[in-house]
Amino acid sequence: MKKLFFALMISLTLVACKEDDPEPQPEIATIADTWKQTAYEKTVDEKKVWIPVDGEPTYISFRFDGVVLDGKGLPICCPPDAYYVNGVLFEVKPKAEVPVNNVCMTVDCIGCATWDIEQTGDEMILTYCKPVNMKLKFIRQ
Repeated sequence: MKKLFFALMISLTLVACKEDDPEPQPEIATIADTWKQTAYEKTVDEKKVWIPVDGEPTYISFRFDGVVLDGKGLPICCPPDAYYVNGVLFEVKPKAEVPVNNVCMTVDCIGCATWDIEQTGDEMILTYCKPVNMKLKFIRQ
């Protein structure tokens, strides 16, 4: 009976000792989360306007080390090498294994090595591919 009790206690202790998620890097702590795209910027009659996303929204996540993941937890195709978060440069350097996204094998990546991210509270505007300045608006999930 003591052996059974001891084995049960060891099992419960091991289950309770799960690894905590690492703390995000300080430069990206405010964006290390999952975000849902709500709109994109478009020029209409020579004015820039926000167009709401139609259909299924796109999700992205910023991992603790800055790696950008898609809604399925896989790395996005053509990720940035670095990005500015509210004016502070952050270079993406994976600190954990990055899963393989097989879709990316068929994607031809061009430019867009650095993104600009303006984040206030639960809203984020992502600008990429300068000088074209494609802008996407996200909300925190």
